[in-house]
Amino acid sequence: MLTKSQKRYLFAIYRLGQNGRPVKSTEVASVLGVTKASTVKMTQKLIDEGYIIKEPYREITLTSEGIKAANELYTPSVILQDFLENRVGVERKNAENDSVAIVSQISDDALDKLVSFALQSTTNG
Repeated sequence: MLTKSQKRYLFAIYRLGQNGRPVKSTEVASVLGVTKASTVKMTQKLIDEGYIIKEPYREITLTSEGIKAANELYTPSVILQDFLENRVGVERKNAENDSVAIVSQISDDALDKLVSFALQSTTNG
């Protein structure tokens, strides 16, 4: 099971690498507002757990397991971003950032229930 920090990093790597773009550690550090040293430490943990591949001085690539785990974060994030923006009235950029924070910080159970609520609210509204 991924920790909250691992989820944040994995999600950032996933979003940065969309469209097959190579991801650099410095980009991940910048997006998350952390040091390069913290990024190096976390990428090693994600390598050890089989979520990413990174050769020394090379870009980061998600493994199939990493893609699967990131997709499990991405889909709820998109649903929550839409809910926050269109149903709650949160500004687009804030809705995007807040949805990422939510999916990486709350329990899987709470996330499932929140996403269900957001979907029901959208279809009933």
